[in-house]
Amino acid sequence: MVVFRNKKWIAGALLACLSYATPTLAQTTKTTWTLQECVDYGVKSNLQIKQAELNGDLANVNLRQVRGNILPSVNASTSYSLNFGLNNDPTTGTLVNNENQANNVSVNANVPIFSGFQLRNSIKQNKLNIDATRSDIEKAKNDIILNIVSAYLQIILSDELLQTAQLQLATSQEQASRTQKLFKAGSVAESNVFEINSQIASDEVNIVNAQNDKDIAELNLIQLLNLQQVKDFEVVKLDVKDPDETLITFNAEDVYAQAQQRMPEIRSADIRVNSALVGVNVARGALYPQLSLGGSFSTSYFNLNKDRTVELGQEQNAIIGFLNGDVNQTVTSINTFRNPITEPYTYFTQLLDNRGGGFFLNLSIPIFNGFSARNGVQQATINHQNAILNTEIVRNQLRQTIQQSYADAAAAQKRFIATKRQLAALELTFRNAQIRFNNGIINPTDFNVARNNFIRSQSDLIQAKYQYTFRLKVLEFYQGKPITF
Repeated sequence: MVVFRNKKWIAGALLACLSYATPTLAQTTKTTWTLQECVDYGVKSNLQIKQAELNGDLANVNLRQVRGNILPSVNASTSYSLNFGLNNDPTTGTLVNNENQANNVSVNANVPIFSGFQLRNSIKQNKLNIDATRSDIEKAKNDIILNIVSAYLQIILSDELLQTAQLQLATSQEQASRTQKLFKAGSVAESNVFEINSQIASDEVNIVNAQNDKDIAELNLIQLLNLQQVKDFEVVKLDVKDPDETLITFNAEDVYAQAQQRMPEIRSADIRVNSALVGVNVARGALYPQLSLGGSFSTSYFNLNKDRTVELGQEQNAIIGFLNGDVNQTVTSINTFRNPITEPYTYFTQLLDNRGGGFFLNLSIPIFNGFSARNGVQQATINHQNAILNTEIVRNQLRQTIQQSYADAAAAQKRFIATKRQLAALELTFRNAQIRFNNGIINPTDFNVARNNFIRSQSDLIQAKYQYTFRLKVLEFYQGKPITF
């Protein structure tokens, strides 16, 4: 018995933790696969699932970045310049014509105080986005599981049709041998031999077509498993039961009501509606003033600065002149000068002496910015409305898928029951035609008509059986039931 369930909603999870392999086709020496092994391997190696997981990682990085925006930002910078020719001397403020070097160092810090609640809402929105990406991963897993089950059953269906074609060829060859003996005995015409040999050729064509269908079905499963260079690929045959004549005990609406609570695509769409609504608040934050606290520190070095001023010296000069209209009054002038230090003015000493800094509050009030803030709000509002519409689209798609699966299952069940009865009648007709043909009562054309009708009914019965089985398993999957064989 093979049992597998959805990892999150269906009890008894069988999906292993995904490994982060490079996105290349996997290689394996394994040739025989069970359905359980196909599901486990497919979930682990599927590129769409890996891509969904990377989107989840990206959402986590975005959340860390938004949280980091609340913290202070600190940046340091430095610059070096080499000048020659006519330049300004920062030590004297005069123009000099020589070569000089300068180095500036600065550190700036900024802390957001109020940003129209944009940071808080951005954190909330990114948390919702992470939840949505988790549901996307589950949706990708669900898709690959159902695709693998479908491909697996298609291989078994193709194999049964191939066995039926081979059995019919063996029957035709046996009939040809008997007809040849009857012809040699003079009991039948030579045309009977020609017609039965023609039927053998047709049966051989049917075998080739059936084998091609099986090969294509195997290739489809191999591609779903992301394998390459697989030889002699085989699957373990499942014990697929024939449909019974009892009616399906549930209806499509009941399945849809349960699926809405379980399916990750519904949850992902609903989460994105909430995320888009928070995005409207983020956009509205651009309409509010922005307040931040900042600080800066800087220092510099200049190679032409040869002396170091420790203190300012002053000298007084007394002269005779006019003061308030009086003649011969003493006027004192004060001259300020620098007292240089004779030792070399080193690089680090200059940086220490030239340091400076300060703090500031920055208030930014949006007045007119080309309607960018208001347009941003309108865009966010439209995104929210689009997210709401998307939930309806996703729900409609799920409802349609369930309705179609239910209709297909019911139709396949009815077709199987009717075909089974038809097959029983056609088998009796074929057996009777076979006896009559062997006795020379009917011609090969009538015999082949009875035979081909019987073969066609066999194929129809097999196809109805597997179509019913797969659609029923899909409906059970949406109800949260285990898929068992």
